[in-house]
Amino acid sequence: MIKRGLIIPPGATEKPTKTVTDLLEDFTRSVLGPENRHGSNNMGREHLYKYLPATQAELPVRKMSDSYDTAIIPLGTDMSMREKYMTFHKTIRIGRLLEDLDIFAVTLCYRHILNPKQPSNVSISPYSIVTACVDQIDISHVPLRHDADIRLRGHVTWVGKSSLEATMEVDQIDEKTNAWNTVTNARFVMVSRDPMNKGSAIVNQLLPETEGEKALFRKGEENKERRTQMQTTSLFRKPPSEQERLIIHDQFLRTIDWKSMSFKTRIKPANSVWMADAKLKNMIICHPENRNRFNKIFGGFLMRLAVELAWANCYVYCKSLPTVVHVDDILFRKPVEIGSLLYFSSQVVYTQGHYVMVRVSAEVVQPEDGTHDLTNVFHFTLKTDGMAPEVIPRTYQEAMMFLDGRRHFMDTEHPSPAGGPLAKL
Repeated sequence: MIKRGLIIPPGATEKPTKTVTDLLEDFTRSVLGPENRHGSNNMGREHLYKYLPATQAELPVRKMSDSYDTAIIPLGTDMSMREKYMTFHKTIRIGRLLEDLDIFAVTLCYRHILNPKQPSNVSISPYSIVTACVDQIDISHVPLRHDADIRLRGHVTWVGKSSLEATMEVDQIDEKTNAWNTVTNARFVMVSRDPMNKGSAIVNQLLPETEGEKALFRKGEENKERRTQMQTTSLFRKPPSEQERLIIHDQFLRTIDWKSMSFKTRIKPANSVWMADAKLKNMIICHPENRNRFNKIFGGFLMRLAVELAWANCYVYCKSLPTVVHVDDILFRKPVEIGSLLYFSSQVVYTQGHYVMVRVSAEVVQPEDGTHDLTNVFHFTLKTDGMAPEVIPRTYQEAMMFLDGRRHFMDTEHPSPAGGPLAKL
């Protein structure tokens, strides 16, 4: 069982009465207004600019309980939904959960916003909430059942001026004890934008009241500082540390041919794979079916494609069924336009024991000139029953990918091989 902690308001029901589908339909009708058809260019939203506040002082302070919500995925009773979520080996498709969490995070942010400038007879919100990044998602090592209800619940845990952190739990019911067990924790960072999604929009301040709420809010501040620190020390900006340089040189020494004493000749160690041979790629056409409210490709859809490609790559690499156990640092750099050719490239970048770190990049390809424009970067940690082969970089570029993957892995908690408690590696 995983536990990170939410503030559950008094009187909150154990079993939600609304499904994820109900939540989306109610949210679309009451907040977003009539459906925006492809090609309409957000028609009818320009007039909403006048309802946006200029400062946070114009908005009332909000509590964490104001944004709390919950919904159910009725896999125990809805056969058609069960088939949509079920894998071929009768567990749950993590990609489907990522889609639901992305939508759920958006609805939580809209629940946080209370705007007195918006007249009561205007139901369409002037705010556009988009996903900036997926900070962390921890997934239980126990496979989720395909035939038991799943519950989503969460609330906003940190707010800046135009950014919000939404923390969520995924629970699955144990039909023998009728108890809910937390199987996934997720933290999304969302950004508030103007009606046309062209600039930022100010949101309500968040006031933590209890000690538990203050701890969650402090954690949100720490998460923001950690993300800033990661950008500052990125290998795109600064060279590897002394320890990291020694790791790369040791790998080089283990792969040279000592008989020839040549820098060109490399020998692959036993139970290892060259990084260049640990790739899997895919290309999709982005159709209107997978668009969001702003006629861009839905971020949850991109996450589903990325995690399933990472899973397939790990399966081929390890030659055994893997399990996704952690998702972190998914960056949404640029929106993806409808009609784009989107090129997904997955790469095993780091392995340790039973764990495999896979990096997936998404790039829009321009067929006319062959250029690639990076839009998304995803990082997934997967676990296999057996020991994963060691991945070995041969070039400097691959060595940097290896170190970046190692950093992501070392920043994450994983159970020990003996099945003991979570430990920082």
